[in-house]
Amino acid sequence: MENREMNLQMNECRSTLQKLAYKFTNDPEDIQDLVQETLFRALKYVDQFFQNPRLIPWLYVIMKNVYINQFRQQQQKYTYENFKTSEYQDAGCIEPFIVSHVESTLVVKDIYNLLKRFPQQYGEMFTKFIDGYKYSELSDYYNMPEGTIKSRIHIIRKSLRKKLVNYHQ
Repeated sequence: MENREMNLQMNECRSTLQKLAYKFTNDPEDIQDLVQETLFRALKYVDQFFQNPRLIPWLYVIMKNVYINQFRQQQQKYTYENFKTSEYQDAGCIEPFIVSHVESTLVVKDIYNLLKRFPQQYGEMFTKFIDGYKYSELSDYYNMPEGTIKSRIHIIRKSLRKKLVNYHQ
């Protein structure tokens, strides 16, 4: 299919797609975005189409999938925002929450002080785990089975949770 021919077909379909987009939304800007994204994806996968006479149904399926994907992304965004808002409200905040760097610094200092009470190898292992080392890397470094590394880190976490219970209130 030549570029001119394809452009003509896409322009002819544009008005039909705009009418079909009203099934999904009534906002004119959203309709234009939906049609534009549909045509973009159609051009991206035009090689899979091969001059099929059923162009409009193919474009409609693309439009429907684009809309569903956008809707899902929007839902996830709202779910996350509502979760964060309720988390802040549970903490007693009415205004937008501001992270206290001083408090987080104190928490980190308390964690490191508690880690010093563990045997040196345990504290060092947990620190490396927090820094991003994987269980397999720690297993190679300490020459221990990976399961042992996992259980020790679990024990340290559990112990820290008990000792830092004041920060969870």
